[in-house]
Amino acid sequence: MIDEDCGELLTLSNAAASAMNTILREDGFDPKSAGVRISVERGGCAGLSYRFDLVTDPRDEDLVHETAQANVIVDRASAQYVRGAEVDLNRTAHGTGFTIKNPNAEQECGCGLSFH
Repeated sequence: MIDEDCGELLTLSNAAASAMNTILREDGFDPKSAGVRISVERGGCAGLSYRFDLVTDPRDEDLVHETAQANVIVDRASAQYVRGAEVDLNRTAHGTGFTIKNPNAEQECGCGLSFH
């Protein structure tokens, strides 16, 4: 399902969208029909953590944020936690990964993948 508010759900940097596109293609998925699911789960050192999964079939209740390079899929339960967040790609000497700047997080773990 494509939700009218989904464009306001989160933003995706060009670097993050490009990296998601590359990951989808390398795993044999078509970035126009598949996507990266961002969900929030209980756990992590700050109480909640982000999870990234590749999906080919969004569920009817999912929110789909389409970009020219990749689709980001968020379930409705996780949407309350990521609304307004910015997803970016971070390259450091220790590796490359996605980072989420989340205005809803009261505190974040040093790894950036866990929040409260």
